[in-house]
Amino acid sequence: MLKSLTTILVLIVTTAALVAPAYPQESAKPQESPWAMRAPDAAPHGAPTLSAKEVAAIKKAEKGTPEQQAFARKVADAMDSKDFAAMKQLIAPSTLKCIGKNEDFLQDRIKRLFALPINQKFKLKVTALPTNIMNPTKYATYPMKPTHLMSMDFNTPDGNQDTVNLPIGQEGGQWYESQPCPTAEGMVRFAKLQKYKELGHEHAKAAVAQLKDPTKSQLLVLIGKHDAPSAWKLCMSDLHYDFPTCRGMVAILAGDPNY
Repeated sequence: MLKSLTTILVLIVTTAALVAPAYPQESAKPQESPWAMRAPDAAPHGAPTLSAKEVAAIKKAEKGTPEQQAFARKVADAMDSKDFAAMKQLIAPSTLKCIGKNEDFLQDRIKRLFALPINQKFKLKVTALPTNIMNPTKYATYPMKPTHLMSMDFNTPDGNQDTVNLPIGQEGGQWYESQPCPTAEGMVRFAKLQKYKELGHEHAKAAVAQLKDPTKSQLLVLIGKHDAPSAWKLCMSDLHYDFPTCRGMVAILAGDPNY
């Protein structure tokens, strides 16, 4: 649910979407992700009332342990610098081993993460996840299942607030981001969706070639301010393109090497 915030999340609600979300069906709203999931904001109906001590303990846990805080900082640094090697090191070793030679799958996953805005000044919140989340499917397995949802809340240049959510867990005593490992069927599906992605890129390039002022100049100003969400909104409202096309156009205009 969107209230007054612009929220960009990375956690897949269906395991099929986890493998490779279909580009043609992506939402036209830049503040929404096709994989979006929020941690529960309130206790279920009929849940027992917690004592003040228990509430204080929960709030303390939500701030994260020193190890979780250090991990969040590494994620923010890697996202901000768009450092593929650094981000790869934050994925569980068992997952990397499972992915193996399917490096293009991993690169696509990380590029999707890099497409999200981030601010080095964020507020961390860590929430425990249900034990039955991210079960294996015919498209993916999960060598390291997540135990927590790590949320990084921050302000954007346009004065709104964004949240990047990542599922995390521990392996060998270290915290890592939880990622899916594709099965053979998952890779077949991924290859098909990559073709859709290539068509989307060509569509975005053609749209940029036809872009004229004043919209072009306005987009470049927003891009110069590192305000991609506002640029997406302007593109959709003025040019009437869908979100994937506008996202691609903004990436091209920004010279994003990960697009």
